[in-house]
Amino acid sequence: MKKYIALFLSMALILSLAACVPIGGDTPTDSSAPSDSSAPSESGKSQSSDEETAKLKELYDGKWINENPNDVPLTLEVLSNTGIRIEYEGLGSNICDMFYSPSELNSISVSLGGIELGKYSVDPETGILTHKPDDTTVLTYKKEG
Repeated sequence: MKKYIALFLSMALILSLAACVPIGGDTPTDSSAPSDSSAPSESGKSQSSDEETAKLKELYDGKWINENPNDVPLTLEVLSNTGIRIEYEGLGSNICDMFYSPSELNSISVSLGGIELGKYSVDPETGILTHKPDDTTVLTYKKEG
């Protein structure tokens, strides 16, 4: 019975991620976006943001294989310090919002339009990715390669 519940929750997670914004659509342009020339105080923030994004990429980017053989592999790609691309094998790519504390990059929350899709965390010692789509479900992944 527990296997069926876990399978059902996994499928619900996959379907909820399939509802994320698909890649390849038209992206609006913002003519009021700041130019490349920024004030020195802003460049310090930008450098810090770039460092955070690089660390997030190091932690999360790649193909992750679920330790439960019934679940499909997951590919994560950090796009910026606020966006992440999630792809479940065979279901297409989705872009979602990412939230984290700058002091704790090993743990992120992912949402789509305000709908919480779960928390992801990477143990830097073991390299295991843990996904908690809700308070009772825990899925673990190992990075491929």
